[in-house]
Amino acid sequence: MTFAKAKILLIGAALLGLGACDKLGLPTGNSSSAAAAYNDGAAQKLDAYVEAHNKLMDTFGFEEKAESYRKSDISHASINSSFDVDAGWIDQGLKKLKIARAMSGGSSDLDAAADTLISSMGKVQTHLASLQTYYESKKYLDDKLARGKAEDGQMLAELDAAERDFGAFGALLDVALDKRDEALLEKLKGSDNLLAYNSKLAMIHAKKLVNLFNGPDDVKKPELFAKGDAEVAIIEKAITDVHSEATKAGKSDPIGVTTLTSMIGTYRSLKQGHDVTDLKTMVTQYNLAVETTNTLSGID
Repeated sequence: MTFAKAKILLIGAALLGLGACDKLGLPTGNSSSAAAAYNDGAAQKLDAYVEAHNKLMDTFGFEEKAESYRKSDISHASINSSFDVDAGWIDQGLKKLKIARAMSGGSSDLDAAADTLISSMGKVQTHLASLQTYYESKKYLDDKLARGKAEDGQMLAELDAAERDFGAFGALLDVALDKRDEALLEKLKGSDNLLAYNSKLAMIHAKKLVNLFNGPDDVKKPELFAKGDAEVAIIEKAITDVHSEATKAGKSDPIGVTTLTSMIGTYRSLKQGHDVTDLKTMVTQYNLAVETTNTLSGID
C-alpha cells in the first residue's frame, strides 16, 4: 500500500484553561519578533491560526478533498468512472485563516506564510467549487469529460501549490507553538497546578513520539524505537501523575490524556510487527487526543 503519513493536529494554548488570558507574553516568529513580549492579542492570534490550520486538516477539509480529487485520477478516467470532486469545507478553514490573519500582533514570518496560503488555498477552493457543479450535475456526460480533462493539470498544480504552502505555514506555526509550549511548561512547573503540567508534558512528548516516524522505512529502525521507548516512559509517568493529581482534586482524568494510553498500545504493536498501518493509527489516536483537548478548552 502507498504510505502517506497524515499531518498531525496542533494544540492551542487553551489546554486546561491556560489560554491567552494567562498573559504568557511568549515570543514567536523571527528574531526581531522574538525580542518583543507578546500580549494577549498575539497569543489569541496564534490560537486562531491553530484553529484555521486544524480546520483545513479536519473532516471535509483541504487534506481530505485534495486526496479525493487525486484518487479520481481524471487524466485516466472515462465518463463511466466514479468521481469524488468537491470543495468540502475548505471555505470554512479559509475564512478562519483570513480572520486570524487580520488580527493584530504575531510573527511577520507567520503572517507572510498565511498570506501565501490564503492566495493558493483560495484558488483551490474556487476551482474545486466550480468543478463540483460540473461533476455533480454530470455535465461531463455531455462533453465526454472534455472540461474535466482539460482542467485536470491546472487543478493538480493548484493542489500541489496549496499543499506546499500549507506545509510551510504549518512548519512555522509548529515552531511558534514549540516555543510557547516550552515557556508554558516552565510556568506550570513552578506553579501548584501539577495536573495541568503533567497533562501538557504528556501531550508534548506524545507529539515527539509520533514525529519520530515519517515513512515505511522508519518503522524498521531500532534506533527510532529506542528513542520511542524513552518518550513512552515520559508519557506514561506523566499520565500516572495526571491520574494521581486528578484523584486528589476529585476530578476525572482529562479525556485527551487518557486517549494517549491507546496510542502507546498501538506504538507497542508497531514496535512488535513493524506494520505501517499501526503508525497511521497512532497519528489518528494522537489527533483525537488533540482534538478532544482543544474542543474542551474552547479552541475548536
